[in-house]
Amino acid sequence: MSQRDAAPDPPDELAAAPTATDEETIDVEEADDEQDLSQELSSLVGEIPWTDQPTEPLVIAFAGGKGGAGRSLLAANVGLLLSRLGREVVVADLDPGGSNLHTYLGLEPILPTPGSLLRQPGPPRIERLSGTHLSLCRPPRPMGTGADDPLRAEALQAALDTASDVVILDLGAQADPLTLDTYLAADAGIVVVLPEPVAVERSYAFLRAALYRRLMHGDDEPAVVARALLAADQVGQLDTPADLVDALEGVHPNAAAAIRARVMAFNPKILINKCRARADRDMGAGMVSAVGRRLGINAEDLGGVEYDDAAWEATRRRRPLLLEYPGSTLGNDVERMARRLLALVGARELRG
Repeated sequence: MSQRDAAPDPPDELAAAPTATDEETIDVEEADDEQDLSQELSSLVGEIPWTDQPTEPLVIAFAGGKGGAGRSLLAANVGLLLSRLGREVVVADLDPGGSNLHTYLGLEPILPTPGSLLRQPGPPRIERLSGTHLSLCRPPRPMGTGADDPLRAEALQAALDTASDVVILDLGAQADPLTLDTYLAADAGIVVVLPEPVAVERSYAFLRAALYRRLMHGDDEPAVVARALLAADQVGQLDTPADLVDALEGVHPNAAAAIRARVMAFNPKILINKCRARADRDMGAGMVSAVGRRLGINAEDLGGVEYDDAAWEATRRRRPLLLEYPGSTLGNDVERMARRLLALVGARELRG
């Protein structure tokens, strides 16, 4: 399925929204420190199989975990990293629980006027970060409830429709249908995990929800048969995907084969953020092993990103980390993570 089909159609009243709104006008902050990152990024340039053949953009989604996991900071700086290599990048803020991606790019928030909250919102906002090939796409007003799903869907579609090489999505931690469908449709879906029990549990729950959404959503025969069989399981015997496949083998072998293939094709990436010890970095491999044993998921370990006060300092100054501290430990970890991610995704022909 094409990534451009990932977003549901917005309601008619949103589709007909005016092209101008009366939110306060916010000027994009000029990136006055236009330092060239080419030296710092030279090693990464050699690792990416860039070509000049036009194609669909590479879509990378950051999701899962818990609040404060660092998804937004990582999404912003991976986008900035790739844009400084000359790629056209769009980062989209689709987090229903806290739209703050702008903070990590040094841009200002959208401040709706009281009157504008009583009217239909306008179209998504797309702003260029000065001195880069990166643009931020976000809904026309802050989000906070499930009623904002049409705004998120419209912003997603606007990001996918923008001429770009890479689209990076900050989806948040929630496991709602729009988030799960968008995560599953991405070329690379990253779950950002903090090295602490609550975060690990929530990340596991997100991956489980995404997997079952992949297995059972839709009207095709395997999904319909799988839903019917699970609905009839009154005592919880079909606790894992393997249990479901085994049960289907006896009543519908074709559906069993299709469900098994969907499980095997689910290939999420796990990233441990804010690591303070070697054991924290090793948690990624442990989670990959755990979800493989329990859910049959073929996950991949992106490694760990070290905790660094540079992230706090850059955020406090409202400056992108890679512009404020390009040689920081965190900046180097972001580069290594991006290199590994693109190697795992495989050689992609990106628009030149």
